[in-house]
Amino acid sequence: MADADAAVAILHARNNRESVLLIRRVEREKDPWSGHWSFPGGRCDPGDRDLLDTALRELEEECGIRLERNHMETALPLAVARRRGGRPLLVAPFVFRIDDELPTALQECEAVESRWVQLSELREPGRHRFVSVPGRPVEQQFPGIELDPVPLWGFTYRLITDWLGLVQYSGPLSHAAFETASALLRLLLANGSVLTHGWAERAVHQTWLGQQTVRMAAIEDEIPVPSVLAYFSTPQLRVPALNAIEIRREFLRLAGLAYEEYWICGHGGLGCGSPLLDKEREPLAATTDEIVDLQ
Repeated sequence: MADADAAVAILHARNNRESVLLIRRVEREKDPWSGHWSFPGGRCDPGDRDLLDTALRELEEECGIRLERNHMETALPLAVARRRGGRPLLVAPFVFRIDDELPTALQECEAVESRWVQLSELREPGRHRFVSVPGRPVEQQFPGIELDPVPLWGFTYRLITDWLGLVQYSGPLSHAAFETASALLRLLLANGSVLTHGWAERAVHQTWLGQQTVRMAAIEDEIPVPSVLAYFSTPQLRVPALNAIEIRREFLRLAGLAYEEYWICGHGGLGCGSPLLDKEREPLAATTDEIVDLQ
């Protein structure tokens, strides 16, 4: 884990409630990630012996909770926190086991609220749905859980689903989004849309995520936005195996867990109203992370 940029602390209270600690970040002007739920954590300091030290230090600084190294239960695999306009960060997540929920003394410049969330709530598939996120276009939605006053989503949400093993998919994760996109295309055709082009690969301009290749299909008419929204708002029997969706009359865009993209274009074209041809257009997967204390 020597190459990681930062660390986060996942506090797991093993009492009858069995819960995990989340904090809600301070709202800062011009900070698009402010006010979001996250785990305590941050970048490594030169004085930290290692990443475990980083997680423990950030936990004490932000929450007033002091633990020892022997409280560490599990070191999870490194997680990638993707940022707009910069290289992705590698984050080391550490799970700490404690017997009971602990009170917090929040660092006012970093967090405005803390909450112990029961794991039973996080494990309930019906709680997981696509949500709109403050600061993001209304056409973009992300898998998450509604927690007042803002949803739990993005990096922290994905870290929780990975830790608890909530995404149940038997094949390669890169195939899961294609299955969803194909099911949506079949639904559109069953409801009267006319297929003008089946799935085909198309290269996208170089992005900071690397050279992207998307798979695209096209229908003759525009995307029926209300029908697609209804499809994604229906409670599911399993946690969504997607990173994000974008729903517009011109196109439907899905980002998978492997950061691959699938498009269904309206009006019969594979240009989807030209957004794919825009060299500055940001990959949809790049908008899904909300690490705010790692700058």
